[in-house]
Amino acid sequence: MSLERLKTSLGTMEVPKQEPSRRGVLGLLAAGLIVTPASASARTARQKIVPQSILKTWPLAVQLWTVNDQLKQDIPGTLKHLKAIGYHVVETAGLMGLSARQYRSRIEDAGLICRSAHVAMADLMDNLDQKIEDAHQLGAQWLVCSSPKPPAPLPAGKDWLSAMRDAMTLDAWKSNAAALAEMAPRVQKAGLKLAYHNHFMEFFDHDGVTGFSLIAGASEALRLEIDLGWVKVGGADPLAVITQYAGRVDLLHVKDMVADPTQPMGFRSVEVGKGLIDWKPVLTAARRQGVAYAIIEQEPPYIRDIFESLSLSRDYLKSL
Repeated sequence: MSLERLKTSLGTMEVPKQEPSRRGVLGLLAAGLIVTPASASARTARQKIVPQSILKTWPLAVQLWTVNDQLKQDIPGTLKHLKAIGYHVVETAGLMGLSARQYRSRIEDAGLICRSAHVAMADLMDNLDQKIEDAHQLGAQWLVCSSPKPPAPLPAGKDWLSAMRDAMTLDAWKSNAAALAEMAPRVQKAGLKLAYHNHFMEFFDHDGVTGFSLIAGASEALRLEIDLGWVKVGGADPLAVITQYAGRVDLLHVKDMVADPTQPMGFRSVEVGKGLIDWKPVLTAARRQGVAYAIIEQEPPYIRDIFESLSLSRDYLKSL
């Protein structure tokens, strides 16, 4: 697929035996303790008009790669800032030079909890037992393969996205799917769930086959974390992907994108609601299908302070 194509009870109150006074009846009506046909009808109408907020289903969650630069400078302060602007759950992207136990302590001291941990395929393949132990120490329930392993080292001086686009051939996807098929039951046996997180190149066509179809078919024990922004950039439809893999998707990356010709792939990550994705039907479908967590992620370059961006994304999701 070319880059040009990508851009395109009251229940029932028991009535007293004695007849209440007019003043008493009016008081009960004002308190909402007597339901008349008219008031019941009005209440039903209001319920139809006012939708349930998406965030009544999911606690506000963030992928910590979003604030990776800030964490490098001040781990406790960054985590506390996330809590202060309304976030409750984090997904890790590395341990920031700490042990998993130490990092969990920092996270929980800030009033946050960790539910999933990102680890690259190469690290999972080389040291799966240690990554399982780290996930347990973090308090995570999902160990997430954050990116596939290319068949050879990527060329120096080339941006990661462009290099991975070129490196991930059909044979490379088959190799990664085989590795996930071997690892997923081991992770499950250890009391965790192994999930796969996509980028854009999983949705490219290889003679009628996509990398994502190979990955998703690798093992019944493998779960999915759908990064909706990268689905869109990859030329697929986010709602269609959510629907096709209903029952397999445990986690979402809520990421929005806009076209930006200054970026290597021609797209840039932006605040949720400011990009290309029609979020309400996608998130409504995900909620109905029992997705466990919807995790906000935004990637550099940023055009405003990232905490302001995260607040804007928070406000947008609250409005749905």
